[in-house]
Amino acid sequence: MKYKMKKVAENIREAEIEDALVANLDIFKEMLCLDKEMRLISRQLRLIDGKNRLDILLAVGNEILLVELKATKFQSEYIKQILTYKEELTALQQEKNLISGKIVPILLVTGFTEQDFKICEGYGVGIYEYSPVDVLTKYYEKVASIAKFMRIRPVDLGIFNIGLINRVMTGLENGFTTTKEISESVKLSILSVTHHLKFAIELGLVAQRKNRYYLTDLGLRYISLGEELLTRDELSDEQATLLRNYIAKDPFSSPIVFGIYTIVESVFFLARNTYPVDFAELKDFFLKTSGKKYEWQASKSLSTATYTYLNYSTKLGLLGKIGQQIVITPAGFRFILMLQLHKSIEMVESLSSEPNR
Repeated sequence: MKYKMKKVAENIREAEIEDALVANLDIFKEMLCLDKEMRLISRQLRLIDGKNRLDILLAVGNEILLVELKATKFQSEYIKQILTYKEELTALQQEKNLISGKIVPILLVTGFTEQDFKICEGYGVGIYEYSPVDVLTKYYEKVASIAKFMRIRPVDLGIFNIGLINRVMTGLENGFTTTKEISESVKLSILSVTHHLKFAIELGLVAQRKNRYYLTDLGLRYISLGEELLTRDELSDEQATLLRNYIAKDPFSSPIVFGIYTIVESVFFLARNTYPVDFAELKDFFLKTSGKKYEWQASKSLSTATYTYLNYSTKLGLLGKIGQQIVITPAGFRFILMLQLHKSIEMVESLSSEPNR
């Protein structure tokens, strides 16, 4: 669909504001102070002369709202424009090419005076002031409320090494399903077992049903690929590959998974400036990209979280650390490529489920 290609106030195009309003009609209802349901009839409707197109046509009750959106302050020529559109719509109604209903012309502008309001009122044109930034902010909030990838944040479960879960995984393999049974079998406190189980769930290795825990198919494969290391806090190369592929294919499956992919991606982005990447730079960048700016404000919290996720990534063979310098491994580069593909698919699928109202 083609739009008018002109620069607008606040460097936001009218077409982008229109997209946001049409995608979320609730924002429209709030702007127009309506309590009735509305539905979209058309947008960018080409009129009889074939040259002009009106912006948005909405049905509200027995009325048809003819909305002309402007990303500028009110100008007197807008009245003539919208009244011309109204005449053409009336002609379409008479020809039975448009549903019947009272046509109500409405101007949306970024500002107007009391005198402007009176002029519009005299012509039977409604005029409303709005902020393009506010519209796009509300659009973002609407999308964020339904799009999983925009809500997820890393968490710190107090586990520094992925291999620490191996003993708990062994307990599950031996048929123990409660925290108490696992605690007794592997000689760990119930609190430690609980944290390890939460971590394993985050990685997709364990599932919980009420108060019992079970190995998933991924968990069973994890065990089979490193049985000789389960008594130690280490991962086999095969286990690392298994988890790398799982994370790359489903990067938003859990906060832990999100944190691992985010720190690897952070190193990848920072490498465009200097390489190897300095840990101090990574720490600050990871804070912002992970969405934890207001939660990891303390220097110690930030350092611990960054070291933790960096350690996960090094154990998975995605990153390497030499002193304060961070590098990406060959497996890490392959991981990034596969990650970008699956991340894009996940984002598109999340956004396509956005309710149009």
